[in-house]
Amino acid sequence: MRKKNIMWGRFTLVAILTCCIVLLGILGCFRLSEFLHPTKYIKIDENTINIKIPYKENGEIVENVLTLPRGTSVEVRESSANSNSSMIRYQGKEFSIDNKYLADSLDECVKTDYVYPRRLVNLYSSKNGKLSNAIVEKGEQVKVVDVSGQDLNLDTGVVNWYKVEKNDKTYWLNGHYVETNKAALEKSYSSSIVYSTYWDQFYGDKYSKNAYIDQVDYKPFAKISYEDNPIRTDLNCLHVSLNNLVNYKDYFLNLNKTTSINSYCVELKGDEGYLWYKSDVPDQYMSKNNSVCDNAIVSKNELSKLFKEFQDEGYYMIGRIVAFKDNLFAMNDKSAALTDKKGNLLLHNNSYWPSAYSRETWMYIVDIAKEVAQCNVNEIQFDYVRFPDGMLQSTLDEAIDFKNKYNESKVSALQGFLMYAKLSLMDQQVYVGADIFAWPVVAEDDQDIGQFLPAMASVVDVISPMPYLDHFSQGSMGIEEPTLEPMETLYKFSSIAMRQLDKIESSCVYRTWIQGYSCSTNDIQEQIKGINKAGYEGYMVWYGNGNPNDYQKLEEGFIDSAIEKEES
Repeated sequence: MRKKNIMWGRFTLVAILTCCIVLLGILGCFRLSEFLHPTKYIKIDENTINIKIPYKENGEIVENVLTLPRGTSVEVRESSANSNSSMIRYQGKEFSIDNKYLADSLDECVKTDYVYPRRLVNLYSSKNGKLSNAIVEKGEQVKVVDVSGQDLNLDTGVVNWYKVEKNDKTYWLNGHYVETNKAALEKSYSSSIVYSTYWDQFYGDKYSKNAYIDQVDYKPFAKISYEDNPIRTDLNCLHVSLNNLVNYKDYFLNLNKTTSINSYCVELKGDEGYLWYKSDVPDQYMSKNNSVCDNAIVSKNELSKLFKEFQDEGYYMIGRIVAFKDNLFAMNDKSAALTDKKGNLLLHNNSYWPSAYSRETWMYIVDIAKEVAQCNVNEIQFDYVRFPDGMLQSTLDEAIDFKNKYNESKVSALQGFLMYAKLSLMDQQVYVGADIFAWPVVAEDDQDIGQFLPAMASVVDVISPMPYLDHFSQGSMGIEEPTLEPMETLYKFSSIAMRQLDKIESSCVYRTWIQGYSCSTNDIQEQIKGINKAGYEGYMVWYGNGNPNDYQKLEEGFIDSAIEKEES
């Protein structure tokens, strides 16, 4: 028995030694492979680099273009001390690249001494924190005191955060706003943009160029489509108040069974400033006895459950938030509102307006949007992203205090707000949309309210013009009576919008509103066909608060725009 145990022990020892040798061999192979074919990372000043890879097709040499974001890991297959380039492998493809584009770590990929803003930007007090009063100007050299490879988005090559120094204080700056060298800063993205100089006659020569071009950033954002929330172009959407959605839930839940409606745009913050759900945000910005949520219909938890119920039935849910028309916020904080020179609130069309220049207003609105983003919405849509209309004479008379602390154009301020909103919502994987009046699109300027289509569409994920038939006068766009020609009106308008959108490098989705009120079923269908004729799909129907009694009369008009486009 003792001999048998000794033999078993020897066998076990041999087996263990054999396993160790095999394991060491495997590890040795890995180390040898890593030594022979080390991993490097793409290091560039831009967010991406395009690599041209030649190959033969039908006997001819053609090129395949491969786009690599900053920080992409690649395998070095062949390198020589006597060569300035290396042969690397990425996703099964082998190609040569200059060694200056290869780094040993992600930290090395993002290291830079300075960054240069592409537009005026407020610095952040902390990562994802509040906006400070400190700004950096377009083209200013900003000293970087810290940056980490962990803040590099490997899908887009964008560095999310730089820790910077300004006037001996440290702040944070979002990398979407900046370049790392002046050469990249000087690249123009606005050379093909067409704009009217109409407002020069009131505000001075070259006002329009400064307002619409020089102060605005047209560098496109990387195209985004979240895996669990893909971007949609095929939405057939109805606007509805939260009250109606709750009270007539069964009707709206089942509408996709009898029509092509597959989305709802739900009113969550109205143009008086009231929130229709119980929010924690107002108490952070206003006195504790504010009335913002006095008429709230649901809690945040109930709102989240409600939207999830609709999503489970196949609906894409959009949360509508009114931005710069808000009696309650303006009355609470005059320093962030439009006033006269004596500090009295400016009453415009029976409403007080927060200033779209005010960063306090920006943060209040966006904090509400961030809260809503946690409640199972696919998209946030901002309405009233504008200054009050018809203010020209008062402005020329200097009767209004716009709170324009940084001497910005209205167009620049609105784009700045939308950029801040988009960057704030990216982590929650929710899209950002914005409404725009029809006339700025037709006039190709901002109509003195700050809404310039190319500037807004360069930032948001979705742009939604409001070309309601009864908003056009006789002869508009060459149409004798727009209200009587719904298809031609929407076709002409959408074609005008497309022409402008084609001038910018943007992946923005065009999803226009159409008029539901005062329309017949045929009018609805004709408007949709006009959109399709112009080459777009999807629509949003505006009919007040979305009363089911109104929508029931128009149900046959809610057709699938994608089908109609194929048939036309």
